[in-house]
Amino acid sequence: MVQIDPDTAVGYLNEIGILPVDATASSESLGGGISNNVIMVRWGEGCLVVKQPLDKLNVEMDWPADPHRIHIEANALRTYRRLLAISGLEGASAPEVLHEDQVNHIIVMECIPSGSQMWKSELLSGVVDLDVAERLGSLLGSVETLASRDPDVRSMFTFKDHFDELRIDPYHRTAASVNPDIAELILEEAETVFSGEMTIVHGDYSPKSVLVERSTRPPRLWVFDMEVAHWGDPSFDTGFMLNHLLMKAVYLWEIRDDFLEAAHRFWNAYDGSVEWDIESRTVRELGCLMLARADGKSPVEYLDSGAGVNTIRRIARRSIKEGIGTIDEYIQLVMEEGGP
Repeated sequence: MVQIDPDTAVGYLNEIGILPVDATASSESLGGGISNNVIMVRWGEGCLVVKQPLDKLNVEMDWPADPHRIHIEANALRTYRRLLAISGLEGASAPEVLHEDQVNHIIVMECIPSGSQMWKSELLSGVVDLDVAERLGSLLGSVETLASRDPDVRSMFTFKDHFDELRIDPYHRTAASVNPDIAELILEEAETVFSGEMTIVHGDYSPKSVLVERSTRPPRLWVFDMEVAHWGDPSFDTGFMLNHLLMKAVYLWEIRDDFLEAAHRFWNAYDGSVEWDIESRTVRELGCLMLARADGKSPVEYLDSGAGVNTIRRIARRSIKEGIGTIDEYIQLVMEEGGP
């Protein structure tokens, strides 16, 4: 099997005939987080991204994962591109898949325009663009609404083992094992969110899965990292994004109001774009996801391992134990438990 890295990526692209014959190309690693090798290859004015999943995720705990998930991601990227084109939303896209290797579990994609910024990096630097938050709510709601009406999308994403492998087990079950007093509530939520059958679920809808191309007006939002896509419960996606915004409110407490407003804007835009009411379900999932970033297999990397992680643990545990049912109530918990 071909293993993609900066030393092999150019040769691989030459072998499959996707590089121009006379191209002098260079490559660099884009990191790929804990679950993938992602390599950018450039030549002249050309650019491609090559992505291959790891079969064991790069975390302290043991976390194996099936590399076939890359093909689910390829289908999800194609689906998002098609539905975003139908939606008519201005300035929203997903990168085009140009090649898919079923044997070596590799996809080759177009590059997102240079100069685009990861929204996570902007947020962690203290720049909270409320318009981006609102537009991401509308984007998610529009795609999920269109998908919910499309039987072809449903048939393409019925496989869910990777969702259990990459989210339910390392997040919910692991957090439940560390919190036995509320384990039953966490496992009940895990079963609910796993068994949902409403629409396409991105599975990693977060600020690190969004690049903002600010050279356009409005800034173009590029959505990617869809290896956990499946047909399921949309409250996973809404809870996932809200979790990241609220954890950053804890981290950057001095500008917490900006992050709390971003959470409101995201939620209100999403809620106005869909035909269902999932607020209470979103909040239940949010609590479990936040607790998982303290006690699961993928602890949040930017919070202090003591005070910061303890804060999100307190917020999450209270939300689960008290049965919080609205976004406003959850934000109130953040205000009560956060800060120095």
